[in-house]
Amino acid sequence: MNIEGKKILVTGVTGTLGEKVAASFVESAEEVRGLVRDESQFNRLRGIGIIPVRGELIDRSSLRRSVENIDLIIHCAAYLGDEMEEAEKSNVTGVENLASVAWQEGVKRFIHISTISVYGEPTEGDFDEQTTLNPYHDEAYIQTKVKSELILKSYSDKGLDVVILRPGAICSEENSYWGDRQIHRMAHADVVDWVHPDDLIPWIHKDNLVEMIHLVTEKGSSGDVFNAIDGNIPDQDFRKRLIDILGKELKLPNRIVERPMYSNQKIRELGYVPGKSFEDTMRNLGEMAIKMKDSL
Repeated sequence: MNIEGKKILVTGVTGTLGEKVAASFVESAEEVRGLVRDESQFNRLRGIGIIPVRGELIDRSSLRRSVENIDLIIHCAAYLGDEMEEAEKSNVTGVENLASVAWQEGVKRFIHISTISVYGEPTEGDFDEQTTLNPYHDEAYIQTKVKSELILKSYSDKGLDVVILRPGAICSEENSYWGDRQIHRMAHADVVDWVHPDDLIPWIHKDNLVEMIHLVTEKGSSGDVFNAIDGNIPDQDFRKRLIDILGKELKLPNRIVERPMYSNQKIRELGYVPGKSFEDTMRNLGEMAIKMKDSL
């Protein structure tokens, strides 16, 4: 899809990823809308060129208004917590509602941000896009994200042009659980007891994920699914380095080492090349860790 002259709706624009995604299309698209529940965010979004539209995933009538004349939906919103009822509302009912409205309104493409966790967070093994998903995992987030993919598969079969990206650990120097917020958490802990240096982390920089979204918008095909990672990074080279910079004590967690290998061959065959490297990101995060250590 050539984005020039197209109208886009992005969900989750008040979250970690959605705002970055929406802002990245402002110059190239005719119109970028952001689905928002909280009207206090309207002026801030307008200031970066995003048109806020009041709506909720559990309210179909609001979605119909939001989707009117939209060519592309990029669905970044998700509930990440542990409450099953809330996860079902957002990640299942919400996806059903949005996909249904998109199909009825003739949206030309629906890009869904899923998660690498739909494979069930295994401790070992090799995983590509053909691997069977795990709908029986105990975590509400994983269960419901699997359900959301199955819902979208059913709408793809009906003719909705759906492309799914499955990101891993989304890292960034700003507003990221795996980046700046990880450093803050470590800096304020007496002992770091949640990191195992022998783990492998399916790592991707947030900016690179945004580039992937642009790539599949332009070159993806209906029904495509992609693992969205830059690589499987040893935690010895990632969070353990930050722990050492901060001078914190590491206590190994009492669990099995997690070393699954996720393939990113399919997205690379589409033409993906990471713009932000892991090492450049680590230099930036290392500088942030030094500053935080000095400030405490």
